[in-house]
Amino acid sequence: MNRIPPPDPSREPLKVNVFERMANAANQLMALFPYDDAGSIVPCGAVLSGGPDKEYGHFFHGNSVAEVVVVYGSHKSLLSSGQIFATQPLHGVNSFLRDEKDPEAFGVMTITQHQAESGDQHETVMARCQECKAELVRVDYDATPHGAEGHDPTRFGAADDRVRQFPTTAGSMEFLELRNSEEGRTCAECGHVNTLFPAAEWGWVRQVEQTDVVNNAYRELVKEGLS
Repeated sequence: MNRIPPPDPSREPLKVNVFERMANAANQLMALFPYDDAGSIVPCGAVLSGGPDKEYGHFFHGNSVAEVVVVYGSHKSLLSSGQIFATQPLHGVNSFLRDEKDPEAFGVMTITQHQAESGDQHETVMARCQECKAELVRVDYDATPHGAEGHDPTRFGAADDRVRQFPTTAGSMEFLELRNSEEGRTCAECGHVNTLFPAAEWGWVRQVEQTDVVNNAYRELVKEGLS
């Protein structure tokens, strides 16, 4: 008889309500659980909504591990409630709303990736020119998870961080900084100066900054001998 092995003692079984958790989310693609090490299943939530001032832009994300999308609820979206699909290794990302300016449009979903158990894991964030569609900027980064050979704890933080930066979020912020620079906005092929990428709705900067603050706060606690 086949039996499911007991849980990994380093990963206490947890559960969350995706609607409750994402109501308080700081960014898109926020990990729902505190496990992102080698072999972990990492579901991340996203809440996308329309409005007169909303703008999400468009970019491409690549991952060397599989990603599966589950749509928990949507309205006036290109994605249907209950829809489940696997992404392509390199896939386009936007709001998936039919009209981003429509305040009735929304979508709540999870994007789940299975962290590599061994070997390297790589991710890419890339944008194309709004005029000629040539590759505008591309950021390739090492996302090898903690516990896998080749993991670099200093790639997105410090080796003694209490809370690790989530590589997808940290790598996306690096993309944002390059994409919105003078060099990153100007297409090498046609010379078109692209508009700034709308960062606010994605929340990457806030999430990375908050994680930095949390780690610094923990170090202060340790320094005072209170941890």
